[in-house]
Amino acid sequence: MTESDVKLTKRKLESRQQIIAAAALCFMKYGLEKATMDHMARELGSTKGRVYHHFASKDEIFFAVYRQAMQFCFDAVLPIVSQSMPANEKLLSMSQAHGRVMMDTLPFQRSIRQGVNSYLHGPELGADREVLNELIARRNEYEDLYRAVLQQGLEDGTLSMPDVAIAGRAIMGALNSLVDWYRPRPEQSRADQRLIADSLARTVINGLLS
Repeated sequence: MTESDVKLTKRKLESRQQIIAAAALCFMKYGLEKATMDHMARELGSTKGRVYHHFASKDEIFFAVYRQAMQFCFDAVLPIVSQSMPANEKLLSMSQAHGRVMMDTLPFQRSIRQGVNSYLHGPELGADREVLNELIARRNEYEDLYRAVLQQGLEDGTLSMPDVAIAGRAIMGALNSLVDWYRPRPEQSRADQRLIADSLARTVINGLLS
């Protein structure tokens, strides 16, 4: 591949990522059903043709937003999972990282939270059903990281719960609810945001300490 080919590929990837980010904002502002390609083009300050050059449909863009939202979560938590530490400390660190991701990538996370329900309870998806199932499996893979640490906590005595699966769902439900009630404010600093995420994580995890 020549240098010009590399640059062209890089520009295409950057353009695609810009569209995905604009789409996440539009899904958050207008809702999944009402957001249009026109909204996305306007958010980009570009033409609708640029959007269609990369994506054939709004559904395809939503799935790209979903993939990116999940990747943000994996990128934040996997480095913690690989560390050697007691399960209670690891679970708290993972939960704090997750909360921060929810806040830092709010348009993405709020979009998939509202979007998945729309798809699951909406009209028949046809070929898109397979894609959605793949993305839901990816979400389950992420949640399995937490369940594994919960199980580790039972074994090392740092955590206590009657059921690992239910505890895992309770943690995810509480942490993900942040996208429903959190609203960024201009006067908020990064330290303020971290405090909110950390306080939520401690509130959730303290109930599981042995």
